[in-house]
Amino acid sequence: MAKNNATAPTYERLINQEIRRLVLLITLIISVVILVIVGTQQTLSTSREARDLMTSLNQANIKDVPSFIHWNNSTTRNTKQPAFIRVTTNKTTLTTTTKSKRTILTSPSSKAFFAKRQTKLVGSLVYVRGFGLFLAYTQKDGQNTYQLWVSLRRLINSLLVLIALIIIVMLAASALGTWWAHRLALRLSTPTVTLLRETEYTSNDPEADQPTLTIPESPREINDLGRAFNNLLLAQNQRLQHERQFISDASHELRTPIAAIRGNLSLIRRRGDSHPEVIPESLAFIDEESLRMQHLIENLLHLSRADRAKIELSDQDLSYLVLQLGEHYQPSLAPQKLQLEIDQNIHVKGNADMLQQIVVALLDNAHKYSPVDQPITLRLHQTDDAIELAVADHGEGIPDDQKTAVFQRFYRVDQSRSQAIEGSGLGLAIVQQLVALNQATIKITNNQPRGSIFTVRWELKK
Repeated sequence: MAKNNATAPTYERLINQEIRRLVLLITLIISVVILVIVGTQQTLSTSREARDLMTSLNQANIKDVPSFIHWNNSTTRNTKQPAFIRVTTNKTTLTTTTKSKRTILTSPSSKAFFAKRQTKLVGSLVYVRGFGLFLAYTQKDGQNTYQLWVSLRRLINSLLVLIALIIIVMLAASALGTWWAHRLALRLSTPTVTLLRETEYTSNDPEADQPTLTIPESPREINDLGRAFNNLLLAQNQRLQHERQFISDASHELRTPIAAIRGNLSLIRRRGDSHPEVIPESLAFIDEESLRMQHLIENLLHLSRADRAKIELSDQDLSYLVLQLGEHYQPSLAPQKLQLEIDQNIHVKGNADMLQQIVVALLDNAHKYSPVDQPITLRLHQTDDAIELAVADHGEGIPDDQKTAVFQRFYRVDQSRSQAIEGSGLGLAIVQQLVALNQATIKITNNQPRGSIFTVRWELKK
């Protein structure tokens, strides 16, 4: 992993590479467009000048050397390219070359030119060995044949100069783009690097509460990333606090029965021989405290499994399940009465074992905190937007500021009654976990005239 991180490109390098490629690509495209436009324009201009010169030759009706000289002296040539002309009549063949608007008749260069082999390439474009590329035109008028070769050397030289200038511009643009990309990458990567350094600092001690990160205002993506990190750190801090509190509460809850068991064992060792009547009482107390410790450990295991549980939900006939539980649970509530208000044929997606555990836990909670002469109501009904399973009691109720806290582990509303009422303070925490696993929610409302209503709710999809 460390090797991969060492060879991975940095943020600055990636931005630098992409901007440099973009600058080079834009410069290259502009250069190609300029070359095509200039080359096409120059080629069309040269071709037009050559055709004008050919038209002038054709209209001169050259028959001999004097008429050719007369045409040459009276014609204004616009061509800027060196050209070779050959006029073939029934009497003679005339050749000439033009250079810088001067006409040289039967020059040595024209003789050498016409002696070379010519290779036709595309259209009017030909290659003359030793002389280069030319535009060649031939036109016949009666017994006269007019031939014109216009050199493209100056055009090619101009394009080569233009290409050289473009290369220089591309190199300059690349250097400028690299410098600008470096500054841009440095400016963009600074918030990321700063956030990374703070993140590395917070990860030095994963068991300690982590401080929040300093979030840069821009760019927005880094700001969002920093906020996400802070939310993650907040969740981690809360989890650590819950774990510490859980360990502290579990230790406290286990310490009490263990201390009672050891105290009674010490009492038996010290006074068992001389006062055997204390042995049965101490053993009963030891049995009671060990059973209490067993229930606490079992609840801790249930809560741990619920935290890690992955279950498959299937269609459950909740009406039948709740009705069966209510009827079987009624004897254990004596002398309290269980009132059933269950609508028929209500189905939910859930896990049957967990649904049973939820109902039993809520009934146990209502049984422990309700007066013996007050009924407990188990209700199931469906509205237009939800299915609601409720357990209502007429106990002392739960203050509004503690309705959420009762689902915390080891929490008791009335701490003074924690020893008088059986339980470890884990039942509702387990219920909340099981409710969440069955894709439902649970809330507490006040019952009238007193007491509490625990409602498990499944939202219906519309």
